Amino acid sequence: MSSFISSNELWDKVCESVDYSNNLRGKTNINIARDYGVMNINHYNTGLGIRYTSISGLFKDDTIVENTNSFDINFLCFNSGNNIYMEDTVKNKKVKWDSNMCWNGELFKGHRCNSFYPKNQLIQLHQISFDKNLFQELIQNNNKFNNTKSVHRGDYIDVNFNNHINISQKILLNDLVQTSNLDGDKLQELYLESKLLELAYTSLNSIETQEKDDSFYLSQKDIECLYNAKKILLENMKNPPSLKELSHKSALNEFKLKKGFKQLFGTTVYGMLQSYRLDYAKNLLIKNDICIQEAVTMVGYNSMSHFSKVFKEKYGYLPKEIRKNNFY
Repeated sequence: MSSFISSNELWDKVCESVDYSNNLRGKTNINIARDYGVMNINHYNTGLGIRYTSISGLFKDDTIVENTNSFDINFLCFNSGNNIYMEDTVKNKKVKWDSNMCWNGELFKGHRCNSFYPKNQLIQLHQISFDKNLFQELIQNNNKFNNTKSVHRGDYIDVNFNNHINISQKILLNDLVQTSNLDGDKLQELYLESKLLELAYTSLNSIETQEKDDSFYLSQKDIECLYNAKKILLENMKNPPSLKELSHKSALNEFKLKKGFKQLFGTTVYGMLQSYRLDYAKNLLIKNDICIQEAVTMVGYNSMSHFSKVFKEKYGYLPKEIRKNNFY
């Protein structure tokens, strides 16, 4: 049996604490520990008609949370936690909100919904809300945005698109979570605001339909493993591991290693290795009194002619011309 938390027990009190109705610049952190579980809510108001709220938590039992909306807003919502269900109680329609998905839309005063959260599963939600007049100004020349079609429409809600969270958004969301949890000074608030505005800009200018979205889902754990793979690769540039070995050492299968590497770093595994080797060799030749053959051996190339060929392809001149023509 599921637990039920009414709106006046939770969200009404949260809204009173952060006062969504004003445009006063500032940051609010709310920590809730109850019998039903824990929640951490961070809110930041830019004072410019744009607000950011992050919600993280865990419920001890399957839980239904009621929410009522008392103002009109446009929104971007990101689910970087587990799958959840949202029920439009006016339409009596339940919609699945998958992990790693971004919703955009419009909420009106009077909207009521229930959120369904499985027990002991991470909740990690982010919302950017915009004053309606400001939002219309932001998108007035964005034909791509204005041509999107509703994926869910109720009497008090209109969801315009439902896209995968891309890598750029994921990195910005991670920065926002870390910064919004800090009880810092005005400089940290400025950094938080810069990341919030960058996320809003990135999201409103990277709209794709689901049918055209070929992004590859990378969890936070996958991203950490890929950075570890990069570290292993570059630390062993003279004798680099095979893809199979690198896959094993970084705890990723070969498919995710290759596709994820390309998506996260914008290059292939061995494309990055070659670029790093050439940069390292170039710096050796500039800063050290060593011959080209020594540099070639130090970065793991077996053929002087091949090294010279790829070196010229990257820099536009041969390695032997570095000191002669001062190509630094």
